[in-house]
Amino acid sequence: MSTTNELPPDFSGIAQLNHITTNYETGITSVVVYTKYYRNGVLHREDGPSVLLEGKPHEYWVHGRQYSEEEYGHFLAKKALKEKLESKFGEKGYSQRGKI
Repeated sequence: MSTTNELPPDFSGIAQLNHITTNYETGITSVVVYTKYYRNGVLHREDGPSVLLEGKPHEYWVHGRQYSEEEYGHFLAKKALKEKLESKFGEKGYSQRGKI
């Protein structure tokens, strides 16, 4: 059994990592489950947190850059505004001009 957590450098997808610890005094083993979302080898998710700890939001990453929850909210608002403007005016911007 492999004990490495290596992913291919350009991995895109969801990786589940189990961190197993054993308390040798009590003999109790505990497992902490991390779920991580990757795109092209970096942590990335635009529709929620890219790192979940036991299924709960833990870290927000977009294109390999970590955001606080507040910063992530601002990112989503800017993204929504950009998409709205692009749908209204087109990707290159609105170029039709009228007479002045």
